[in-house]
Amino acid sequence: MEIHHFIDSLPQKTPIIIASHLNIDGDGLGSMISLYLLLIQRKFKPIMVYDDSIPYFYQFLPNLKDIHSLHHLKLKQISENSVFFAVDCSNPQRLGRLNDIREKCAFVVNIDHHPDNSLYGNINIVDAQCPATTILIYNLAKKIQAKFDSSLSTSLLTGLITDTGGFQYVELNQKLLSILEDLVYQGASVATIMRYAFKCRRHSALKLLGVALNHFVYDFQNHFGMTYLLKSDFEFCEASEEDTEGIVDYGLYIPGSLISVFIREIDHQTFKVSLRSQDETNILPIAHAFGGGGHLKAAGFKIQGDFKTVYQNLKEYIQGYLSSQTGRPHSLSV
Repeated sequence: MEIHHFIDSLPQKTPIIIASHLNIDGDGLGSMISLYLLLIQRKFKPIMVYDDSIPYFYQFLPNLKDIHSLHHLKLKQISENSVFFAVDCSNPQRLGRLNDIREKCAFVVNIDHHPDNSLYGNINIVDAQCPATTILIYNLAKKIQAKFDSSLSTSLLTGLITDTGGFQYVELNQKLLSILEDLVYQGASVATIMRYAFKCRRHSALKLLGVALNHFVYDFQNHFGMTYLLKSDFEFCEASEEDTEGIVDYGLYIPGSLISVFIREIDHQTFKVSLRSQDETNILPIAHAFGGGGHLKAAGFKIQGDFKTVYQNLKEYIQGYLSSQTGRPHSLSV
């Protein structure tokens, strides 16, 4: 069934919950809010739920006040008739505790663009060729002839801009230019989104960036950059996880760099690893090898162990991966 036909078939009193993944980004937030606004236009009363804090650099987005915490979600708002919309979430485990809510709902709609999506919905709107989930919401908005305003357009464009790194990770073709033009015409500001999403950082984030840059090591003829942050670094800089936004990208700044790896300690002997790549280098197999996922050029996973072992094992694995991809032997660190 087409998603717009499904929405049209729902009684207006249907309880609807909209959620996205943990460690939410601009595409997750933009998708939640834009879908929420579309459903409001259709006279539904959807509830947006997120089980974590929203990064401060997304505070420019509209309707953030309408996002409920799991703590404030009343169980009576969930019934056997509830419909659960999961947006920009490749598998139900990434919903965190909200997965328990999903399991209580009668019907699940999964809207996403991750290539490794597990197709866990009753309806799966998944397109790995789409640069952002908000583009799938944009297509839905067009199909139902939604009224575009600055709030809807800003939410949609935020997902596109942030998930493409300001259009660095995707070719800006005629189709995307047409969507961009449409959203700007309807009130979205590229300058505002770029400024907040990429340049709005706290002092603690800048201090943390300095530490991470100092830890960067390049390997494999400079094709591979790697850095890390330990709990002690976060404490020294009085920083938090959201202050790490964008750090992984610096590993690709060196000419010839193909892969950037950023390891940060999130708990005792527990690490989160972010991967980025450019050109035609596919890092998704690396993430899959360690139980993670993501996209061809942006992926990640969690790993446990002592830091030195984690660091060395990951370094050797990526050296071997690059060697298999390029046919070049391992090289010494520089």
